Amino acid sequence: MNFQGFDEHKYNDRSLLAFLGQQESQNIAWGDAYTTELLDYFRDGQVLTGAKLPWSKTHDLIRFRPGEVTVHSGMNGHRKSMVCGQIMEWFALWGEPCGIMSFEMPIRDTQKRMCQQAAGSYHPGPGFIRDWSQWNHQNLAYFDKLDTVPSGRVLGAVYFMAEAMGCKHILIDSLTKCGLPYGERGAEKEFIDALCATAKAFQIHIHLICHVRKPEKRGEEYVPGKFDVRGAGELTDLVHNVIIHWADKKKLALQQLRKANKPLSPQDMDYIEKRPDQRFVVAKQRNGEFEGVIGLAFGEGLQFNEGRQLPFEIPRSGGQAA
Repeated sequence: MNFQGFDEHKYNDRSLLAFLGQQESQNIAWGDAYTTELLDYFRDGQVLTGAKLPWSKTHDLIRFRPGEVTVHSGMNGHRKSMVCGQIMEWFALWGEPCGIMSFEMPIRDTQKRMCQQAAGSYHPGPGFIRDWSQWNHQNLAYFDKLDTVPSGRVLGAVYFMAEAMGCKHILIDSLTKCGLPYGERGAEKEFIDALCATAKAFQIHIHLICHVRKPEKRGEEYVPGKFDVRGAGELTDLVHNVIIHWADKKKLALQQLRKANKPLSPQDMDYIEKRPDQRFVVAKQRNGEFEGVIGLAFGEGLQFNEGRQLPFEIPRSGGQAA
């Protein structure tokens, strides 16, 4: 029931309140009903469940469970869509089909990048490309629509991907393309509420890419936080997790200078050797204890890894990755 148009006289009606109370009675119990669960929690602590990220060092830090919504955010050019694409195909590789709704990039371009990441090569061979494309069947679904899409159609596509196609994770890229009136905080809040309700109803995990506000008097070196996410203030309050994606542009510039045989100071060389290429910042995790920075390497074929190429084992017809 929608309480936005709250009518105090209507809700002073005891018979109506009794009816509403009866509808919710199955969700209400005395606290002793949870004794076993409480004892288990004290004994075992919080047990992480849910889908694992591609990187083993994250498996005890954060997971992505059914019924939740995660916001992925970051500045333009900081690879948030690229990271999320790799995450989706690894979820699918490990048995959880994913739906991808990219309103800013044609499916062909999205698939090209993800195929490169899977191969760990900028130039995968024709055999690998064919095998990877065939593997997409019943693993990766795509919504073929560019530019702004009305929010109702977005929710309809989420429903179809979850209910008809069995997708367990759905990536929406991005909130700004979901047909919401610019600056309408109420509309954004309602849409996020709808995503949270949909994730819970269908026991899926929805990943929503959002932009950040342009930092005032700050450049690429600034690492945004959850309060920098563009949109209604309630946006990050309503979702379960907030991830900030940040690429070290200073390191990239230094690497390019080194590649061009330009002289670098010892401090610059030390910066290159010790700093991660990419930061995966867990800015909020409602059902987990960890919040902090996870460093990633940016390797061959646009693949994010922990310093060595990640394998992507799919049925092969004999073609090589590169």
